[in-house]
Amino acid sequence: KVPGLTKLASKIVKARPLRKRSDLINVPGLGPKTFENCAAFCRVEHGTEALDATLVHPESYDIARWLLKHFNWNLSHVPSNVPPREEWSTHWKSSLVEASEKFGVSQERILSVIENLVDSMTGLDPRLRNVNGTKPVASTAGSLNGCVLLPPELASNATALQQACPKRGIVGTVRNIADFGAFVDFGSAHGDGLLHTSCLGPISLDSLLIGQQIGVDILNVDNDRVSLGLSGLGLIAAAKRPPSKISSGIRAKGGANSQRRKYSTFDTQRSGSRKHSDSIAKRRKTAR
Repeated sequence: KVPGLTKLASKIVKARPLRKRSDLINVPGLGPKTFENCAAFCRVEHGTEALDATLVHPESYDIARWLLKHFNWNLSHVPSNVPPREEWSTHWKSSLVEASEKFGVSQERILSVIENLVDSMTGLDPRLRNVNGTKPVASTAGSLNGCVLLPPELASNATALQQACPKRGIVGTVRNIADFGAFVDFGSAHGDGLLHTSCLGPISLDSLLIGQQIGVDILNVDNDRVSLGLSGLGLIAAAKRPPSKISSGIRAKGGANSQRRKYSTFDTQRSGSRKHSDSIAKRRKTAR
């Protein structure tokens, strides 16, 4: 969700095409404060301002232009002189100091603009970073390399799919995301499969996007419920544990034995209550 745009998104869509980011202010209900919050999230391609198509906020355009000239970068090309992200603050120390003094902002602000520029030029979605946000996740987990579409004979036959498990290297599309995992369309006629958080390996659930294609392994099919894992992790379906006495008792809650247990418990409580009342009556009679 983009800050301030929950109720304005449809109005922005109706206002397209936009020539520049500042045109957002002309959208009914979108004032200066909302523009300040959402401008960097709304990119305008092929507009009059090249930086409108980047992650850079309009308030930092002057800094961005200076950095582009300073590093001899072109927005339409991937820069070749970029060191590993964790080395930026030391490798570009003198540049950070110079820019910080020139524009009267912190070096962290300059680093943030550099990061926005690099991500924009390389086409990296910032939501695909790992949890601490320092650098993109370097992992083959979920990669589409070597993945194929689910064969038709398995897509329409749940029994055949179950017998084929684990079926590895299948192309899937993220359809929905919940706190406990993602629901992935892997080409089955029986519905989406669940990619649980425990089957994501080094990948963060926050990095998955609805509509994103990923590689998955089909681990298990149980009563049309499909468990998935990210491809490349080599996961296997968790073994089913036999039901414990407690869980068996919970499942039998509506059965005849359960009703007898309920009645017995109630009868015991009622009997105890009667004994308590009789004891009080005897004490009162003795007192008289």
